[in-house]
Amino acid sequence: MRIIDISGSIENGMWSYADPYPAPSITEIPAPDWLAYPVYSQTVRMAVQTATYLETGAHMYRDAINIDQVPLERCYLIDALTLWIPKGPDQAISVDDLAGALAKSGETFRPGDALLVGTGWDTHWTEPDYLTNPPYFLASAIDWVLDQQASLLGGDTPRYDSPNDPQNFFTKFFKQDILLLAPLINLQQVQKTRGKLTALPLKIKGACASPVRALWIEE
Repeated sequence: MRIIDISGSIENGMWSYADPYPAPSITEIPAPDWLAYPVYSQTVRMAVQTATYLETGAHMYRDAINIDQVPLERCYLIDALTLWIPKGPDQAISVDDLAGALAKSGETFRPGDALLVGTGWDTHWTEPDYLTNPPYFLASAIDWVLDQQASLLGGDTPRYDSPNDPQNFFTKFFKQDILLLAPLINLQQVQKTRGKLTALPLKIKGACASPVRALWIEE
């Protein structure tokens, strides 16, 4: 069994989405005076969409399930596919890319599978263009994913639509019973197309998303 950590770290100075999303801040707090020995702790300030996060339709729809309501069977050891589709700055992921990678893998997309798409953009995690010029999905590619009845879509890009040419596919995306997981790292280490995915969110009551520790597991 191989277990690959596909989640990015949360740290001071890391990237964050534009205002009003706050940049992550990790601060040491003083030792409490009610203890007779030294202890160390920190406060963390961040948006729920920080580093690698799991997101529900509540990001757009108030009547959708919140992150604390996601059933455990939807985020623990779920059947998943990883497709490797190398892309550079501001390059689109198309239906042909997805269908071609799936055909090349010899695997079959089963309803309820999670789909992870690796482009290699995680190598830009600390670069200035990470948020401004990433690979993105065409609206037709998102339609293809929804047509496969995927339970979750994950990718190693921080923007699913293009920052330079936004497409309004999230309205349709979040109306379906699908979760979003992004941005991922280390998908280039995946050796088998089919495996298991675990991405456990914090139990934040009423939130639409949460940072996760995401793991890819393959036999």
